[in-house]
Amino acid sequence: MSDFFEKLVNYLKTDGVTLAKSITLILIGYMIIRVINKALKYSVNKSNLREKTLANFLISLLNIVLMLVLIIAVLTLFGVSPDSVVTIASVFSLGISLALQDTISSLANGIIIIISKPFIEGEYIWVNEEEGTVVSISMFHTTLLTPKGQMITIPNSSAAASNVINYSRLPTRRIDIQVPVTYRSDVEKVKSTIMEVVKTQKGILKNPEASVRLTEYGNSNLVYTLKCWVPSGIYWDTIFDLNEKILIALGKAGISIDYEQYDVRIKELPISKKGE
Repeated sequence: MSDFFEKLVNYLKTDGVTLAKSITLILIGYMIIRVINKALKYSVNKSNLREKTLANFLISLLNIVLMLVLIIAVLTLFGVSPDSVVTIASVFSLGISLALQDTISSLANGIIIIISKPFIEGEYIWVNEEEGTVVSISMFHTTLLTPKGQMITIPNSSAAASNVINYSRLPTRRIDIQVPVTYRSDVEKVKSTIMEVVKTQKGILKNPEASVRLTEYGNSNLVYTLKCWVPSGIYWDTIFDLNEKILIALGKAGISIDYEQYDVRIKELPISKKGE
């Protein structure tokens, strides 16, 4: 029993001190890194920077670098020489690069996205068959907030390889609304009724000028297309307003909204007599 306590005391005086220092260094270092990370993010969010994508990306990169520095400091405290640390890091990096090729590809593509700027935080985009507002572009993935309130995470490698539609980059967008009416409807009356709605709708730009034209002869209807330009910020609200107001205006003007109709006729078969 005395040997056990003697070994315990010796351990606490030698290796135990090193272990305690290492644990203390890890805890303090991790807390400092978190404080730095939060302080930088707070400064970026409170700043007047128009584009915060690059700043947030650099903060994520700095966070990883600081964590690596902390790991190296702990290894050095345990007596591992700097040369050994470099060797271990090289071997570790090689293994990681082989195992995480897709992740490394996402990192590289994240840098490409930051530099080329096909989209930035706050813009509404369509990418990789998903659409939404860009919440963040981190080192490995891009996060979108959809109109349904869903958070979608897309690897940067997929985002960089996909076609991107950026709905927010330009200040204006064109609205296209198709209006199907019956063949009996008067052409000029349909066009004038829709244009009266356009004139009363707030936010529609006068240049380029709005237009309504007959664009399609359907199987059972005529299709008119309204085209007008609005500021990007009110695009959806304007579409919803126009759809409702056009329907009401056409109803008041006695113009029917038409839809595909099918006539089904059931032909009675002759009843066969018994024995035939």
